[in-house]
Amino acid sequence: MTDLQLALIALGALIIIAVVLFNWWQERKLHKETESRFAAPETDVLMDDDFRIEPTTVLRDHPREEPEEEEFVVRVRIQEDEPAAPVAASYQSEPRVELPEPAVSSAPAITEEVRIEVTEELTEEIAEQETASFEPDTALPEDTVEEEPVSYAHAQEEEAQAPVASTTAPWDEPVATPQQEAVESIPLPADVDAQIDLSAVLYLPRPYTGAALRQQFLNFSEIDKPVYAFGLDAFREWHLLTREQEQGEFTRCVCSLQLADRSGAVSREMLIRFQNAAEDIALNLGAQVEWQGAPDPLPYAQALDAFCIEVDKLVSLHIVQGSNGPFTGTKFRGLAEASGMVLGNDGAFHYRDEQGHTSFSLINQDSNPFNAEMLRTVVIKGVVFQLDIPHVKNCTEVFNQMVLAARQMSHSLSANLVDDNYRQLTDTQIDRIRQQLKMLHAQMITRGIMPGGQTASRLFS
Repeated sequence: MTDLQLALIALGALIIIAVVLFNWWQERKLHKETESRFAAPETDVLMDDDFRIEPTTVLRDHPREEPEEEEFVVRVRIQEDEPAAPVAASYQSEPRVELPEPAVSSAPAITEEVRIEVTEELTEEIAEQETASFEPDTALPEDTVEEEPVSYAHAQEEEAQAPVASTTAPWDEPVATPQQEAVESIPLPADVDAQIDLSAVLYLPRPYTGAALRQQFLNFSEIDKPVYAFGLDAFREWHLLTREQEQGEFTRCVCSLQLADRSGAVSREMLIRFQNAAEDIALNLGAQVEWQGAPDPLPYAQALDAFCIEVDKLVSLHIVQGSNGPFTGTKFRGLAEASGMVLGNDGAFHYRDEQGHTSFSLINQDSNPFNAEMLRTVVIKGVVFQLDIPHVKNCTEVFNQMVLAARQMSHSLSANLVDDNYRQLTDTQIDRIRQQLKMLHAQMITRGIMPGGQTASRLFS
């Protein structure tokens, strides 16, 4: 064997011996530890001569929480500016006795609550005294009718059934002044609608002229939505604060912001600007501000704008040239006026109702406005009948009138009656349009915005 082999054998033997010794040492250490933990006791209580069992030993249960001490509430009536009655020397059998009130007393009675903690000794004393008869220590007035003693339970029943008197003193109750009652009874201006407006009501400390108020309203000039200002005069009538009202005096002011129109909903920036401007005006005038309208104006304005987009529809009927080609302006004007339409300053023919409101319009197809001079020389390729749904009260009846006028005109001009896609209009398509108009009309009424009303005119402008 070589020297290397011998060295490896010796090294392996040393390692084995070291492992054996280490295991032996660990086992011995664990054995001593176990003996020390489970050592036998030096003395045994059961084998001790002094140990004995006491026959009088009492076993007790697990200690429980003692019940809370009972608490009586005794109501004591204290009469101001009257001599106090002598107090009985001992606690009588009845815990609650009502003595007659003095015949004449102008001082208000005050009811106080006195809480008495009933201890164990007091409870036993009460139980013993409940069997005794009631003997008052003080003499009652001669004209007092003696009452039979009443049990404590019966007294509690009577107290529960009796109406509870209010403990609030009369001077603590808020009393509405005539000015406050008048403020509450006056509604907002008729032109202000809580469904589309956010209003700031300014309660002025003293009358201000219309000129002074209009000077304050310059803060609203940078707002891109309609803002209206009204003043309340001495006769409790609202007036739009225009230049004609600068000499008048007003005790209250209302500033309203329209939350949406056809250009969209009010933006967050404009809403904050309006609110800050109204607060600044109130601060300058020393007025109190009361906001009326939607609690969350910005989400409400966005929802209102979405509703407007849904119902803001325009019905269009096109009359285009037929086989005979374009038609002359003079013939077209004669047919339009024969149908009851009048040429307006905006370059369109309008059919108006009895109140003068436009029911439907007739415009040039190429967007050039009509005028009397042009109609004498021009030839027309097509015209369009238009019905603005939100601005018409009875849209179904107005639609029927517009269809009748369009058919008569197309027949007289030998032209074609088509829709927006230049497809021939049939009775079935017209009936479908009529049903859609009824649905949109019902949606607006459900929302509380009457078609053709003042609110709709402002909202869809």
